[in-house]
Amino acid sequence: GSNTSSSPQTGTRRAGRNRPMQYSEHTHWIVNTSFSDCGGRYEIVSGCVAGGIKFWDLRIANSLRTVNIQRSPMTALACHPRIPLLATGSHAQFIKLFTPDGDTLQVIRYHEKKAAQLIGPVSYLCFHPNKPILAAGAADRIVSIYTPKEKDKT
Repeated sequence: GSNTSSSPQTGTRRAGRNRPMQYSEHTHWIVNTSFSDCGGRYEIVSGCVAGGIKFWDLRIANSLRTVNIQRSPMTALACHPRIPLLATGSHAQFIKLFTPDGDTLQVIRYHEKKAAQLIGPVSYLCFHPNKPILAAGAADRIVSIYTPKEKDKT
């Protein structure tokens, strides 16, 4: 039989027009949510402090998939609006860039223009609306701009 429920927390019921949805599969507090239009699907992406990223379809109450992206507490999450690219930040002083499938593209530990200076605990991430450029704010009171590096082909 089909798994239907009147509770949006556990069922696979499709949302009716103008019916608000709730998504509650995360087991830790939510760091950020973002709408994503990558890959031709309209999804919501959410991330929790435990490092789990969930992808949701607006019409379904259950998550489509979960990617556990990091073990240290996640303090920031950004999803590029047009490019299949996400970023997480950690209090452990790093930024991780990855694909929606969970493939790590780059780990950033230093400020872009100050190679010897570690970034502080990351508090905010934001992508440029059209380009693969990431702005990051940290507890060290520095805002840095990063351009993702090409992934090594080795």
